[in-house]
Amino acid sequence: MEIKKIRICNFSSYVGENTIDLSTKNEQNVVLIGGNNGAGKTSLFTAIKLALYGPQCFRFQDKNNQYTAKIKELINHDAYTKQDVTAFVEIEISMPTDRSCSLYTIHREWNYTGKKLSEDYAVYQDGILLKAKDMDFFQNYLFSLVPPNLFDFFFFDGEEIAEFFSTGSYNNYIKNAVLTLCGYDTFQLIKKFCDSYVGLENGNELHQATTEKVLALEAKIQGLSDEISHLTTIMPELDQRLTDLHNEENAIRANFENAGGLNQEIREKLSKQAQHQDAIRSNHAKQIRDFAENLMPLYITKELADTAKSQLRKEREANRYQTVMQQLSNDMLYQVLCELPKNEQVVQPKRLAEVLSEKIAKQLMPNFEIDNFKHIHDLSQEQENRVVSAFVRLQNFDVRGMIDICKNKAKAAAKYDRLTKQLRDALPEVDADSFFTSIKNISAEIFQYENTRETTMLRLTEAEGELNAAKAQLENQKKELRRLAKDQTAYIYTDRMSQVMDCMMQDAAHAKFKQVENLTLEIFRKIIRKNDFIELIELDDNFNINIYKKQVYTARELALLLQNVGGDELSKRLGMAGVQKALEHFHLNSIQELKHSLGRHLSGEQMSLMDEEPVSLYKHMELSQLSKGEKQVFILALYWAIIKTSGQSIPFVIDTPFARIDTEHREQIAKLFFPGISKQVIILSTDEEVVGRYQKILEPYTAHKYLLDYSTDKGQTVLTPGYFNEVSA
Repeated sequence: MEIKKIRICNFSSYVGENTIDLSTKNEQNVVLIGGNNGAGKTSLFTAIKLALYGPQCFRFQDKNNQYTAKIKELINHDAYTKQDVTAFVEIEISMPTDRSCSLYTIHREWNYTGKKLSEDYAVYQDGILLKAKDMDFFQNYLFSLVPPNLFDFFFFDGEEIAEFFSTGSYNNYIKNAVLTLCGYDTFQLIKKFCDSYVGLENGNELHQATTEKVLALEAKIQGLSDEISHLTTIMPELDQRLTDLHNEENAIRANFENAGGLNQEIREKLSKQAQHQDAIRSNHAKQIRDFAENLMPLYITKELADTAKSQLRKEREANRYQTVMQQLSNDMLYQVLCELPKNEQVVQPKRLAEVLSEKIAKQLMPNFEIDNFKHIHDLSQEQENRVVSAFVRLQNFDVRGMIDICKNKAKAAAKYDRLTKQLRDALPEVDADSFFTSIKNISAEIFQYENTRETTMLRLTEAEGELNAAKAQLENQKKELRRLAKDQTAYIYTDRMSQVMDCMMQDAAHAKFKQVENLTLEIFRKIIRKNDFIELIELDDNFNINIYKKQVYTARELALLLQNVGGDELSKRLGMAGVQKALEHFHLNSIQELKHSLGRHLSGEQMSLMDEEPVSLYKHMELSQLSKGEKQVFILALYWAIIKTSGQSIPFVIDTPFARIDTEHREQIAKLFFPGISKQVIILSTDEEVVGRYQKILEPYTAHKYLLDYSTDKGQTVLTPGYFNEVSA
């Protein structure tokens, strides 16, 4: 397959119609497209994938609201200012059909009318529009050449490739690449055909419907698995970004505090504490002042209080006595008696008045000598009440409480002075404002990433639940298929054939493993140019990659290694090739014999001279031990090996090819990798990557060169023939 041409209209940063010729010929298999960040390289990259795969470009099984939202975002902003909002992507590809090649034109066009987006999809074969019944055939044929789950294998971003090994499912990615590109997925297709054969042959409509459900569930499970793999890849990136942001926030806070700064929360807290201590101090000062002004004179002379209280009581009684006696004089009583009615009048009223006056005076007479009593204070009633109130307060006065008030006032004053000093000594407000602005910005970014992580985690949980439910449904439907099968014998044979297909697939894959391992090691060594760096690469049955370096052991060291890590771990550390070399060295036939033989070394049953005999084997290396640049070189070498092993001729499109690749390895990649990995290599490069001597290396292989530039005045990507000016790389 070869991409001949792509046309873009009102897509992302591309305004109007833009046409790019991507055809290659003979040895000129490279198309160079230059552009700095934001120039439109990634948009072009997306347009190619979207034209080929539609919704599956974004990992959607079919058109849905999320796909529609994606397209709305990708339509150029200026297009919405027109009455007719139209955008399209169109790609011309050459694909083999029978013994010749046909030119297919895939056209996806979007129209936005009445706030609704519609998509028109058309495919032309050699200029003739395909009918609806032929569209499915074409789509299946395209997907068989480059399946959607593998299009990132040929259309990938160099910025993301270094994260290849950070996902837990990279082995599935390699498995799909090897089996699909080498055509071994046909075994799975045969298995599916066999599973549905019995129902088809017997005309069982219910069986056919159940078979379709099984196929639909399998497709759903595959889609959910891809989505889960994608979300699982995103989660560590979000976690790492959140960790970086929190570390950055903590560093800003630490620097601010080390410089004597107070953040807003602490400043407000200290200010409130200072206000509280000031209030305590003021309240205690008022209590002390009230005591000093009103009660302290009485407290100083409190031994005279009883005398004063007795004098006031006597004055009060004397005043009352004198007042009553003035009112009840002899004349007043005589007058009262004389005014009595005639029938009640008494004899000798004057004498009676005298007697009554004497008797009353005697009853009211105070118990002290009234005639010689002297008034000292002569207070009014109000004045007397105030003096009595002061006596009551003096009687109830808490001396210890007043002492505590004085102490607490001193403590509050000291705390207030310390807090106000801390506030005064803090950084100036202008520096604090800069800190608060930084914290506000980073907090907003943390909030955004936390929301994204929560949404991603929620969707991951939902997808895992949907996957488990779909698997359970699939198992039930398969059970139903077995129940519905009329010809059980035929079904058993079909099931056995499926098992045979599985075995054949395993056998065929193992035959390719060695080719992939050898080719990966070969190109990696050529690019990396390090002696004795990696000596062996192995793919295990689960398509996990294991790398080894050369290691010399003694028999005793191997025995101790076996004792400390166990037999299974020993096999893993030495690798299959290492175990085989060990068996040959010790003239043994199996790993069990090797374990037994090494065990005898430790027990002293063998000659000690053999313990120090050197054995050249391997030592397992973790992929995490490779640097980011070495990882990317290794992955490129792995891609090379898989593509070369498959024998497929597929366009290879790479964005930012030298991302995380140091200058030491760029030249070898330009010489060895790009010219030979495919018959068509489309490179999207910045002005810091494929330029200078790297461009000169690729010049003999270059069919076309284009330059993308984003015009801020026009607000669009401008496409021109040519490339960056020559600069030193």
